[in-house]
Amino acid sequence: MMRLVVFCLMFIVLVGCVGDKPRPKGTVETIPLQITNVSKDVVEVISQQQNHSLNVKHHVREQDVYIECFIPNFFFKEKGGSKVNGEGHIIVYIDGKKVNDMYTAAFMVKGLDKGIHEMTVEVVHNDSTSYNLKKTWDVTIQ
Repeated sequence: MMRLVVFCLMFIVLVGCVGDKPRPKGTVETIPLQITNVSKDVVEVISQQQNHSLNVKHHVREQDVYIECFIPNFFFKEKGGSKVNGEGHIIVYIDGKKVNDMYTAAFMVKGLDKGIHEMTVEVVHNDSTSYNLKKTWDVTIQ
């Protein structure tokens, strides 16, 4: 947990040192991260049909949500190509709308508006067909 806090602080300092371009209000941005930290906050979702599982951990800080997805025996690949079991990417949805395709296990959603938002991550094959691994939860931005 301490590593995550230190990483987040370093990230904020580094991002703060770069000139931030203004974004239109209501713009949501996802940023890949590389974090390895498992704690008691991990939620496990197991598919009955396949041998894959999805563990998701999230942390809300101000208007940003840090998300870590643990998928054993899974390799992240760019969209496209032939369907290979154990390869693919994650699709991120906010309030039921697709926001982005993510090709890393950890990423950050930045700039959410105040209020309650429904977040969903879905694991898909290279051809965007579902693994039937999906996790949905609510976050509150204050």
